[in-house]
Amino acid sequence: MNALDLPCPDDSRGSLCFAPLWRAVQWLQSGQTSAAELVDACERAYLAANATVNAMVVANFEGAHRAAAESDQRRRANAALGALDGIPFSIKESFDVQGWPTTCGSPAHATHRASQDALVVERLRAQGAVLLGKTNVPLGLRDWQTYNALYGTTRNPRDPSRTPGGSSGGSAAAVCAGMSFFDIGSDIGSSLRNPAHYCGVFSHKSSLGIVPLTGHGTAAPGFVAQDINVAGPVARSAHDLECVLQAIAGPEADEALAYNLTLPRCAHTALSTFRVAVLPSHPFAEVDAEVSETIEALGRWLESQNAKVSWQARPDIDAIELWHTYILLLRATTSIYTDDTAFAALLDRAEPNSTDHSYAALQFVGAGMHHRRWLLLQAARRRFAEAWQRFFCDYDVLLCPAAATTAFPLNESGEPWQRVLSVNGNPQPMTTQLFWAGYSGLCGLPSTIAPIGPGHSGLPVGVQIVAPRFGDLTSLRFAQLLESSGHAFQPPPAVMPAQDVHGQ
Repeated sequence: MNALDLPCPDDSRGSLCFAPLWRAVQWLQSGQTSAAELVDACERAYLAANATVNAMVVANFEGAHRAAAESDQRRRANAALGALDGIPFSIKESFDVQGWPTTCGSPAHATHRASQDALVVERLRAQGAVLLGKTNVPLGLRDWQTYNALYGTTRNPRDPSRTPGGSSGGSAAAVCAGMSFFDIGSDIGSSLRNPAHYCGVFSHKSSLGIVPLTGHGTAAPGFVAQDINVAGPVARSAHDLECVLQAIAGPEADEALAYNLTLPRCAHTALSTFRVAVLPSHPFAEVDAEVSETIEALGRWLESQNAKVSWQARPDIDAIELWHTYILLLRATTSIYTDDTAFAALLDRAEPNSTDHSYAALQFVGAGMHHRRWLLLQAARRRFAEAWQRFFCDYDVLLCPAAATTAFPLNESGEPWQRVLSVNGNPQPMTTQLFWAGYSGLCGLPSTIAPIGPGHSGLPVGVQIVAPRFGDLTSLRFAQLLESSGHAFQPPPAVMPAQDVHGQ
């Protein structure tokens, strides 16, 4: 049975924890379930799967039960704080929760405890959402896998021998396994997008700047939010993504005195009215056939639904120049988390005049670039943004991959940039798939991931739905219509015991 068609479940059927948020809201409003029952269902899913999946690495179900009881009392008094009152959620470990650790997976921050909630946590709690715990991340949020020396390895609920992605891998794994109804992650290099693709759930990388990042990361207090980086939701329905986005988006502090956020509405009510460009792969960043063919099949199906589909339309952008610019700016902004000793080592390895445009070389150049060069690169970014603006005059969305392959086997040897993927039987540097992160991410465009698989291996395949900047509701509407057409979340098979994962 599709999760969208579930009747009000009881826990004996084991389906409550896999229901979409929007349906749980309806059940709470009608009295068919309670916040306490929702927390119970998530806790049972946590106890059943977390020993193997290791998605939720900081949990406080005792506190969640207290918060759920308070929510149920408000519901009985017709005094709910908002639509999310009583909905259990988790949060990426990199977001502050008062009194809880924020380490970003680093032993150097093991004793750190946050003094206050991150703004997104504050906003969700103000609506009555019930926080269950924190979800795992890779060290420094810099991997397409999720593991670290403090919390260990997170596994994909659909195949525990494979990664759930990163850096919001714990977020996607927790939602996929039914441990929470939604999670908030962050994305600067596909950190929301590839985990949703690998785990078969939905995620939304919001337009740059609309969701505050105050209280995210381990930089010194008062640090301005990172360039390129955004926050956004992970959930089991595209409708859930919109609900959560509306709760967390909007200006903060003094900016809220001057303006409100009003995202442009999407006028489309059917897939047939969308103008769609499809980019299943790219010569600069080849995509494995299991992923590209699934996206191609979606494009052919959209044609059969009378949508206007183009297979050649692209923004007028030099892909190599974009890659070069994106990697330099990405590593420049993430250098804030590098201590002085490590930064000095980066400077020693940087060769600013090198013609080597590989990630292995550019990462050092970007981390140590002079501010003047950073300013000059803004001209290139502006040209890319203008090309996207022209493109979206003729097309509503671009469909492309989130990553080069389906979820790959766990591989924790060496540095992420030293690893390779098998793409169509050939080795490809793992960092090459950053192309699919930066193609739209450099210019702050929104991207929604919707599951459209499985691929021929049985593993999930997601499609990245890119819309113009501030067109978040357009990419979300497209995903919602795909979901209504059958491309919906499917619960994973029962997670095998940890000893079976290792063949013991």
